[in-house]
Amino acid sequence: MIDNADNPWGRRLHDALTFATFADSAYPVTPYASVGLADVRPDAPDRLDMPDVGDRSASGVLDKLQAAGYVTARTVLRETSSQAYLSDGRTVTAVRVLRPFALVGVEYRFSREANSRAIKYGHAYADQWEITDRSYIVPTGWYLVGETGDYVTDLVGVAGMDGDPDGCVFEMEGFGASQCAAGCQSCDARWLAYADSWHFDADDSDADAWDFDDADDIDETAGTVACPACGTGRVGFDIF
Repeated sequence: MIDNADNPWGRRLHDALTFATFADSAYPVTPYASVGLADVRPDAPDRLDMPDVGDRSASGVLDKLQAAGYVTARTVLRETSSQAYLSDGRTVTAVRVLRPFALVGVEYRFSREANSRAIKYGHAYADQWEITDRSYIVPTGWYLVGETGDYVTDLVGVAGMDGDPDGCVFEMEGFGASQCAAGCQSCDARWLAYADSWHFDADDSDADAWDFDDADDIDETAGTVACPACGTGRVGFDIF
């Protein structure tokens, strides 16, 4: 994705973010800190130094870690599915881990008695809980976090960086794409679409213009459609 990305090092943050999206609750702690059941009591006052950062998305986890002072995060690249001929939106976030941390996973459960209290009084704390797991330590440094999706995002990768990625040259395929070329290998017809449009005009050929919505026999695996010019060939696409 980026020439100087240290992907193996980025796995520490990747694993921690994945950990926090699946855990019932996830609390950041300093490396090697001892955490007992009393530290994660459901009725204990909120701790600014150990908030629950669990969330359904990696970006949500990063927001909570940033609020707690563990990281800074800023979006460096973003495109929605309506831009650059994308099927899903995608976002790249630059993250700086300011102090090393690990995540402690906790599962809270309600007994029958606790559920009865919740029904009777409208609220009750879980009365059973256990520490389920602990992530590897995430070291300080710079990272790039990649996610896909417009409204609900999925984590696709994390790369460790040598320094602030503002000083790096991004070579990410398709970002900022404004044209889509289409061509048939059988009849050599060529078309071009511009500015996120899926209307294809002939490109140095006598073929008629056409719209992707009118294409036949779409092969999503191969990324081709039936040729609207000759009817027998397959049309492939190149976004740039």
